[in-house]
Amino acid sequence: MKRLILLLLCATGGATAAPGIVKVNQIGFLPGSQKLAVVPQGAGTRFEVVPAAGGKPVFSGTLGAPARWDASGETVRIADFTGLVAPGQYRIKVDGLPLSDAFPVKPDNYRALSVASLKAFYFNRTAIALAPQYAGAWARPAGHPDDKVVVHASAASGKRPAGTVIASSRGWYDAGDYNKYLPSSGISTYTLLAAFEHFPRWFERLDVNIPESGNGVPDVVDEAMWNLEWMLSMQDPADGGVYHKLTNLKFDAMVMPHLAQSAPRYVVAKSTSAALNFAATMAAASRVLAPYQKQYPGMAAKMLAASESAWKWAQANPAVLFKNPPDVITGEYGDARVDDEFAWAAAELYITTGKDSYYTAMQPETVSSTYPAWDDVRGLAWMSLAHHRDRLTPLADRGLISARADGLAERLAREWRTSGYRVPMKASDFVWGSNAVMLNQAMMLLQGYRLNGKRDYLLAGQSALDYVLGRNALGYSFVTGFGARPSLHPHHRPSQGDSVAAPVPGWVTGGPQPFQQDKAECPPYPSTLPALSYLDHVCSFASNEVAINWNAPLVYVSAALSELTPKDPSMSDKENTSTALDLLRRQEALLQFERFSNDMALDIGLKLVERAKAKKQVVTVEIARNGQVLFAHGMEGAPPDHMDWIRRKSNLANRTGHSSFYIHTEAVQNGLDYDAIPSFDPREYAAHGGAFPVVVKGTGQVGTITVSGLPGPDDHQLVVDVLKDYLKVKGDI
Repeated sequence: MKRLILLLLCATGGATAAPGIVKVNQIGFLPGSQKLAVVPQGAGTRFEVVPAAGGKPVFSGTLGAPARWDASGETVRIADFTGLVAPGQYRIKVDGLPLSDAFPVKPDNYRALSVASLKAFYFNRTAIALAPQYAGAWARPAGHPDDKVVVHASAASGKRPAGTVIASSRGWYDAGDYNKYLPSSGISTYTLLAAFEHFPRWFERLDVNIPESGNGVPDVVDEAMWNLEWMLSMQDPADGGVYHKLTNLKFDAMVMPHLAQSAPRYVVAKSTSAALNFAATMAAASRVLAPYQKQYPGMAAKMLAASESAWKWAQANPAVLFKNPPDVITGEYGDARVDDEFAWAAAELYITTGKDSYYTAMQPETVSSTYPAWDDVRGLAWMSLAHHRDRLTPLADRGLISARADGLAERLAREWRTSGYRVPMKASDFVWGSNAVMLNQAMMLLQGYRLNGKRDYLLAGQSALDYVLGRNALGYSFVTGFGARPSLHPHHRPSQGDSVAAPVPGWVTGGPQPFQQDKAECPPYPSTLPALSYLDHVCSFASNEVAINWNAPLVYVSAALSELTPKDPSMSDKENTSTALDLLRRQEALLQFERFSNDMALDIGLKLVERAKAKKQVVTVEIARNGQVLFAHGMEGAPPDHMDWIRRKSNLANRTGHSSFYIHTEAVQNGLDYDAIPSFDPREYAAHGGAFPVVVKGTGQVGTITVSGLPGPDDHQLVVDVLKDYLKVKGDI
C-alpha cells in the first residue's frame, strides 16, 4: 500500500505554492523570542492573535509595509507579535484569510525538535540493529556491518594493494542512500561537537534515548562517537592519508538497509579534502573527549595523533582532488579547491594544541568568512576561533577573529532586514540543500550574537528557523514529524522501505531550489522560482532528500536559540545588560570574606578543581593574596597558556577592583571591543571572565581567585558557584 501511495504521488505531482494563507512557524515560539508571520498583500492592514480554541484576541497589530520577495515572486506583509509572551496555543487572524495554523508559545518549546533532530543520526546508524525500545515504530535489523570492506584500485597502496579487505564499521549513512562520505561526515560531526562545546548545559540535560544514554556522557557526544570511530577506520595507518568514501559501486535500491547488502563495499581513493576534514574534526573531537577518559579511555590522545598525521599527509599531498573512478557512480563530493579545508584544519589544531605554527599555517589574514557547507568550511575556522578566543595564544589576532565573525553576521542580517520574508537568504542562495543553507546562515548569525550581543543577529537566526518550520512560501514545515504540514515523503531509503506510513522523524529535507536535477524522473515542479521549486515525494532527490550535513545545523540552531533567547522577554537589550551589571555588582558585594587565610585559599582552590572535574572540565586555577600565590593547579590536559590568561585577567581585577567579567560586560554595554579597551594594554590585561576579587570586609581587596580554560562566562560562573557554597550565601546571585 505504501508503494502504491508513492506511485500515485509521482503521477499527480507534489507541493504547490500557498499564496493565500498566513505562514508561521508551525511548532511555535519561546516566550522571549521574536515572533513574525508572513501575510499575503491585499488581505487587510491589521491582524489579531486569538486563542487556538477560540475566544477574544490576546494581541493585535498593524501589518508591515508591503515588500516583494523575488525568491517566490510574492508581495507580502509582516505580522510582528513579538510582544505576545504569555504561554498558550494561538492562531493568527487576518480578515479575508483562513486562520493560521495553531502554534504554541511556551518555555522549552524547542526541546522535542532538538531531541528528534539529533536522534535522526541514530536512525541512520550503520552496523547496529535499531531496537524497539530506542527506535519505536522505526526499529529495524542492522544494516551494512562493513567489517569486510575492499580496498578499491584507486585507493591501493604498497601495504594495502587493491583487493585488500579491511574493517570500517560504524558511522552514519550519509543521506537518503547507504554510503558514507568523509567530506559530509566531517562537517556533520564537527557541528554536533561544536553545539556541545558552545551549549554544554543544554546537551547535558538532553535525553535522546539511544543505547548509550545514561553512561555519563551527553548523548550528543555519544552519537558523534558512533561516526568518529568509523572515521578513524578510514585513515591508512601506514601514511596518515584518509579514504574519501566507503561505498557500493552504484546506489542501492529503495529497500531497507538489511536488504541491500549483497553488493561489495569499497573504500575509494584518498584525497586532500578527506584528510583535512578528518584532521579538523579529530582535533575538535580530541578537545571534547578529553574529560571522558573513563568512558572512552585513550580516545582523545588517539584522535589528536590521528589528526596531526592526516595534516602531515595533506601537507605532503596538497592537491589530490577527488574524482569518481569510472566504475563508481555514487555521490562524488568532489571539491575543486581545498584552501578552506587547510584553514579549518589548521585552526582546529591550533586551538587544541596551542601550537603557534598551526595558526601561522592557517594564514588567517587571507581567509574570509562564509556560511559553511561541505565544500566551503572557512566559516567553521572562524566559528571555532571566536568561541575559544579566551584560550588562544598571544599570536592570535583577536580583532581579526571578531571582524570575521561579526562581518559575516552583519552581511546576513542586512539581507534579513530588507527581505520580504524577513530571512537572511536571497534568491541566489537557493541551491541543492537550501534549507541547510538557511540553517547554516542562522548558525553563523548566532556566532555574531554570542560574540557581541547584537540583537538583530539573534532575531535573524530565529527567522531562519521559522522559515524551515513553516514561514516559507510553500507553507510547509520541512522537518519530518513536526508541524501542521510537514514533509511526508522524503527521499530516504529507510523511510520509503519500511512499513510505517510516517517517515523517520526529525529529518530536515533539502528544500526548494530551481535547478530540478531530478525533473526527468519526477512529475513537473509547481514552479521554477527558487523558493517554490519543491516536490514532497520520494522521487525528488534534488529537493526532498535528507542528509546528515543538513541536519547537523538544525541540531545546533534549535539548541542555540533555546539557550540564547532571553528568558525575561519584558526587558530591552539595554535593560538586560544593565541587569547583568547589577547582578555582577551584587555578586561582588555578597561574596566577601571576614578573613582570608592560606588554608582557606587551599580549601577554595581544591573545591574549584573538584567542581570542574565533576563537570568534566579542564581548567587552571590560581589564588593569590597581596602578590603571593597561595594556590596554583593546572588540571590534566591544561595547556601552559592558561597561566598567561590568569596573569592578565587577575591584573585587570587587581587594577579595577571588579571581576574581569564585570569589565568585559561593561565594555560590551558601551559598544567597545573588550580586547581593545582604551588604557588597558592587551598584553597585560584581559577583559575575559575568570578573575574575581578577594575582598575582606573592612579591609578591601587583598587578592584574586582566577580560573582559565573555559569560555569567559563559564570561568566566572565556576568561581561564583564555589564561593557561594563556601560562604553559604543564600538566594540567586
